[in-house]
Amino acid sequence: MKKIIWLLAILVTMSGVAYYLIQRDKKPTDHSMSASRGFTVESMDDVEKVVIRHIKLQPLIFTRQGKGWILNSRYEVDPAVFVNVERVLTNLRLLYIPSKEATDPIIKSIKMNGIQVDVYTDDDEPARIIFIGSDTPKNDGTYMLLGGTNQPYAMHLPGLAGGLRSRFEQPLDNYRDRTLFRDSPAEIDFIKVEYPKDQPSSFIINDPSRNLVIEPVSVRAPSTGVVNRRFADNYLAQFVSLGAEGLLNQYPLRDSVLALKPDCIVTLRRKDGMVRKHTYYSYDNFEIRAGNARTPAEIRGQNRMFVLVNDADFYTVQNRVFGGVFRGYDEFFQ
Repeated sequence: MKKIIWLLAILVTMSGVAYYLIQRDKKPTDHSMSASRGFTVESMDDVEKVVIRHIKLQPLIFTRQGKGWILNSRYEVDPAVFVNVERVLTNLRLLYIPSKEATDPIIKSIKMNGIQVDVYTDDDEPARIIFIGSDTPKNDGTYMLLGGTNQPYAMHLPGLAGGLRSRFEQPLDNYRDRTLFRDSPAEIDFIKVEYPKDQPSSFIINDPSRNLVIEPVSVRAPSTGVVNRRFADNYLAQFVSLGAEGLLNQYPLRDSVLALKPDCIVTLRRKDGMVRKHTYYSYDNFEIRAGNARTPAEIRGQNRMFVLVNDADFYTVQNRVFGGVFRGYDEFFQ
C-alpha cells in the first residue's frame, strides 16, 4: 500500500512539472503572436500610406498610386527597393523579449535615435506606429517598440540573417525608381537622337506608330533609300523599358562631366505632350580615359555612360542595357 501511495506521489509531482513546462513554453508563443500581429499588417493592399521619419534624414512619405507608390508627392518608387519595407510590415516576427535589465537602455536608445514608421490604412490616423531601434548585438534582429507601449521586442524576418534597421535608414534617392524610359511605340510622337561629335549620324523618327518617317538632322547626312522597318521597330521597342544603373546626384565631379561636350542627346516626346531629354557623356572616357567616343559605334563600345535627365537628375547607365539606343542614321536603311 505504501508503495502505491509513493508511486502516486511521484506521478502527481511529475504531472505538475510537466504542466509547468508546457505553460512556460506557451508564453513565448503567445507573446510571439501578439507582437507579430501588433507590428504587421495582413496585406500591403490594405495600406494607403507609409511615413518614415529619421532624426538625421528628411521625412519620406510613400503614398499609394494604383499598384505602385509615389514618394514625397513627386517621385516614382522603385518596387525592387520598397519591397524590403513591405516585407517587414507584413512578415515581421518576434525573435525574443529583451530582459528587464535591457529594456530601459533600449527604450532610451529608441528615443534618442529611433526611426518612426507610421502605417496608414486610410488618410486620417495611422493604424500603427512603429519605432525602430538598433539592431541586436548578434545582428540577428532589430529592437522595435509599438507606439503607446513600453515593451520593446527584438524582431526579425524568418529566414533572413541580419538586422532590419537599414531598410528604413535610406536617403530619398535610394528609394527612387531608376526607370528612364517607359514608352511604347504607340505612345511616342517623335524621337530625336543627336551626336554633337558626329552630326551626320543624327536623326529624327517621326510618328513611329503610323507613318514612320526617319529624317537626318544634318544636311550632310547621305541619302540612304528605303527604311528597314524591322530594324526601326526593334529600335523603338527598347524604349518600353530602360533602367539606369545608379542615381548620382551627389557625384562630386558632376559639374566637371557636364562641362564636357556631350556624346549623345536623346529627346523623346510622347503623344500626351510629355518631353524627356537625356544628355549622355562617356563614363569610360571620363573615369578611366578609355578612348574618345564620337560615333554611335564608338559610344556602344563604352562600358557605361553618364546621363543627365531633363537637366536635373544625374545617372549612370550600362551599355549592355542602353547600347541599342546609340544608333546612326544610316543604320535604319537597307
